Amino acid sequence: MFESLNPIIENKISESKLDFYTVIIGAKPSQGARSPKLWNKVYDYEGMKIQMIPLDVRVDMLEQVFNYLKQDEQCLGGAVAVPYKEKIFNLIKDDVEEEIRAIGSVNCFHRPANESLINTFTGTNTDGEAALEPIRQQLIESQNLTIGLLGFGGAGKAILAFLLRDFEEKHKVFLFNRNLVHTKDTKRNELHSFTFNDLNTLLPNIDLLINATSVGHVESIHKTLVPAKLLAKAKKTLVVYDIIYDPIKTMLLKDSEEKGLKTINGLRMNLIQAVLAYSYTNPTSLAKEEIYKIMS
Repeated sequence: MFESLNPIIENKISESKLDFYTVIIGAKPSQGARSPKLWNKVYDYEGMKIQMIPLDVRVDMLEQVFNYLKQDEQCLGGAVAVPYKEKIFNLIKDDVEEEIRAIGSVNCFHRPANESLINTFTGTNTDGEAALEPIRQQLIESQNLTIGLLGFGGAGKAILAFLLRDFEEKHKVFLFNRNLVHTKDTKRNELHSFTFNDLNTLLPNIDLLINATSVGHVESIHKTLVPAKLLAKAKKTLVVYDIIYDPIKTMLLKDSEEKGLKTINGLRMNLIQAVLAYSYTNPTSLAKEEIYKIMS
């Protein structure tokens, strides 16, 4: 089944009698990527003859491998691992939605709905959509929130794109970054852009604070962009959401809890990314919450 694929990838795939297959494509996803375990649990539950296969691909072979997958009607699509999220985006950018073009990267590619399985992939970035899921109810039920988004890297761009897509008319977004982000960077008519230093004066106005940076991750576990003395100036109703899930409680979340603020960590977001990617890529009748429970 994989006779033509094996010569153009770095790892080797054993022959399997499958109806379809999905992939995770990256530099070395065969060495510990989580997605195959999660997706294959759901395939087993559904009794499908489908498997997710890790593909270790050299950068100079990426386009050739991707074109092979496009032409193979047994390939449904799959996930994109580092460092190829921007590169795969560039291969399908004419076939993705506007908010994905604003992000400039994808972590999931799949066949378009109601189209042939031959020679076409579209894609999405489940980072932004998954990040909103734990706070979506609040965003829907509330009016005129001021949302503070920290960071304009990959995750920050994805979250901003989906915030603006779904809630631009309902809430105001303040984007805080190391440097000011200009309108041309977001393709929007107006953007409330500030530096991290502006948190000193603007934090008291914020209702929902989202950390989309890596500050506070295991490699910077004792760091935070919002010191405790600044959190003391925040509204008592402020919700602090850190998309980091390792550690479960970052310094930002610990300080916020000590101030009596409601906090949310990135654990659910992390798994919801896989749930969304699975549901977009596969012919499943399972609801997203059912997939979540199976993958948990």
